[in-house]
Amino acid sequence: MDDRWAPVLDELRERFAADTDVVEVEAYLSSKGYDRRQIGEILSLLYSDTGSSPTGGTERITDTDREPSLRVQGPHERGRFTTEAWGYLVVLYASGAVSLNDFEHLVERALVHVDGRITLADIRSLADDAGFDDGAMGGEHPLIH
Repeated sequence: MDDRWAPVLDELRERFAADTDVVEVEAYLSSKGYDRRQIGEILSLLYSDTGSSPTGGTERITDTDREPSLRVQGPHERGRFTTEAWGYLVVLYASGAVSLNDFEHLVERALVHVDGRITLADIRSLADDAGFDDGAMGGEHPLIH
């Protein structure tokens, strides 16, 4: 911890309860003449020390509590995936059928094993082979090496 902020952090801990809204703490610091950069630094130190979240609660936010992030295609992927194939991958991830790691694995596998444009049938076949899309294609499975 930066020692220059120790007196400020002590004052904030005495003045505000652990569940105080971060906006109130920010307004107080602003009224004391701190700029936005200093306020950000102070708040990050305050909430990292107390274990509280900046939303005011004492619960810890985990990756499973966060909204899923939006995965954008890289330049090397844009020309390869059809819209339907990419949409299907996003639906698999958004529905929770695949984790982010599994999503990336499917993307990488498709890029390596499918020549040319990657279609919905290709992705479904890869997902079925990996156990994520059981029976979605029925008996039709394109040959993917």
